[in-house]
Amino acid sequence: MSVPFQCLLLLSFLTVYLLVANARSIPEPFNNVDQNIFITLANYRHRFERSMNIKKLRWAFNSLNSTALCEACDLLVPEMRVLIMINRTDLIDDVAIRFCKYYKLLDENVCLGAVNEYKNIVIEVLAISPLSNKELCSLAFECQAPPYFPVVGWNVTFPDKPKPTPRPPQPPTAGAPKLNILHLSDVHIDFSYKPGSQADCSQPLCCRGGQPAPGHTGAGFWGDYRNCDIPYWTAEAILKYAAELEKVDFIYYTGDLPAHNVWNQSRADQLYSINTINSMLATVFPNKTFYSAVGNHEAAPCNLYPTPNIRTDNISWL
Repeated sequence: MSVPFQCLLLLSFLTVYLLVANARSIPEPFNNVDQNIFITLANYRHRFERSMNIKKLRWAFNSLNSTALCEACDLLVPEMRVLIMINRTDLIDDVAIRFCKYYKLLDENVCLGAVNEYKNIVIEVLAISPLSNKELCSLAFECQAPPYFPVVGWNVTFPDKPKPTPRPPQPPTAGAPKLNILHLSDVHIDFSYKPGSQADCSQPLCCRGGQPAPGHTGAGFWGDYRNCDIPYWTAEAILKYAAELEKVDFIYYTGDLPAHNVWNQSRADQLYSINTINSMLATVFPNKTFYSAVGNHEAAPCNLYPTPNIRTDNISWL
């Protein structure tokens, strides 16, 4: 399960935690809030307290039952939108931090990092999206089939022309020119890789620190098949070997250079990875043409490329 998915699920659960809490444990944020909004919040809180599904929603984190996730989403998205409307998103943030510290569903550092990385994005999506609550849940968790929510369906209109008769591919003639193409993708180089460190840690990415548990071997010098990305020197050695072994005409270079520590990456981190690896490639393959594309891991936060209608952020830094 991806970290953004976990974060969205986390923020949803946190709102439940906040609204079913005893009223004495909630600070006085609503003194000057419109009375109708306060009544709306109170009514939703009553729904949670009386819901027969609340236990199922709580163990949904462990079982990842899709029905429970959809029920949680249907109940919680309206709550989060109300908190956004009254400008109290800090309540979501506070409870998220508390959740990370006391509920050990994720490594605490990963949990806190994911909340910090993705909370503003989740809140902004809920704030500006024209989709209804059920449509958002349908997109996030595939809760309903497309006939019920057309927003999750895609219609492609083809030209009103007859389909051309397919022609079988023709093999090249003997002696036809050939090209050797090197395709580099998903190298995921970890600049924090430490040989001998813990390779089976509690985080999604290991081999970065800590001592191996008794009876367990540490991270290998050249890399490790456990929860680790490869070190810089391994990638460099492989590419140098490829350059010596093969005559490469040009290179497809399709991204995903940074490591998988997506819960604590910054734009500066991503640019360092990109620039350092690009410099190494230019040295290993001088005077070669690269046809490049970015992957989902070049962005910071990971996976997110804001479109022009997002006014609070853009991708010009990349």
